[in-house]
Amino acid sequence: MNRHERGLEFKVGAFVFVGLLMLAALVVQFGRLGEGFKSYYPITVRFTDASGLLKGSNVLLAGARIGHVSGGPRLVREGHGVAVPLRIYDYVKIPKASKFEVGSSGLLGDRFVSVTLPPGQPKEFLPKGAEVEGARQTGMDDLTREGGALAIDMRKAVQNIDETVVRLNDQALSETNLENLKASVEHLNAATGALAESSKKLDGVLAKADSTMSSANKAADDLQRVMTDARKTAQAATQVFREASEGKGLLGTLIGDKVLADNLRALVYNLRKHGVLFYRDSALKPDTTGGEQAKPVRRGGERP
Repeated sequence: MNRHERGLEFKVGAFVFVGLLMLAALVVQFGRLGEGFKSYYPITVRFTDASGLLKGSNVLLAGARIGHVSGGPRLVREGHGVAVPLRIYDYVKIPKASKFEVGSSGLLGDRFVSVTLPPGQPKEFLPKGAEVEGARQTGMDDLTREGGALAIDMRKAVQNIDETVVRLNDQALSETNLENLKASVEHLNAATGALAESSKKLDGVLAKADSTMSSANKAADDLQRVMTDARKTAQAATQVFREASEGKGLLGTLIGDKVLADNLRALVYNLRKHGVLFYRDSALKPDTTGGEQAKPVRRGGERP
């Protein structure tokens, strides 16, 4: 073997050795082998349903891996549900109010434990070996389970609809009921026609009633005006009588002054007997001395 062949073998060997070292680094970095060199602390989470969660499943915090599931779910002695042990990196501190949920990578993806931090600045953190309550996010299997229950309910609803349709065809839509319905519609049409005729007659009656009401309103207005005039006349008469009783006005003077009343009576008598052109005082004068009335004196000093 010459020197050239030995140099080529050395180069190939060095290249293979470097490749193996890089492969080992990748296995340690991205595989489970590197986890043996890290320190953890345990946390136990209780779930009501941890279906699909297996040993070695990831524990994610805001999408970052902070640990893994150290064992499969096991039944708890007290209460319902299962307990899932977790191993969290020693340098990761989880606040006490954090939420642990069983999540899924897509509809058909693997299950994992998702940790959601509480709002605000955390003050207390979970100690090693703590036990917390967890929840479960809705995944494809949950939707499938709910879809199966929904399909059963829908099947029952369809059966009820079928029974209702059969009962409707046999009873409500029988020939007898259809004939009765047809007769009822014909009667309804006749009643509608009669109602239309009655409505026309009622329109005429309402028109006459409107004219009657208009006349009544006009008569009421006229009566109101008459009553107003009568009220004013009565008020004026009341005022005249009041003034006459108090001795005021012409009527009061005539009632209170007897001489004026007699003179007025004589004036009226003379006007009626002789007129205005041939007026003369021929009326009887009252005797102020208490005797009989003096007779009128004719021309020449004779008495009648």
